[in-house]
Amino acid sequence: EVIREHNGAVFAQDEASSVVWGMPGAVVQAGFANKILPLSQMAGEIVRKVQAGRSPVFHPQPVTV
Repeated sequence: EVIREHNGAVFAQDEASSVVWGMPGAVVQAGFANKILPLSQMAGEIVRKVQAGRSPVFHPQPVTV
């Protein structure tokens, strides 16, 4: 929920490409997944999402620990 509240995307691996669908299945059943994808498409979708969200100028903020 927190990821989506902060405009993040939640991708879940589909059941057909999962060896064990426990964690991805729980995300899907809870209604948290924005997209359900086979493992073979997951990396490409992440790259597309990151590139689409990039601003022309990026100014990273220093991290304070």
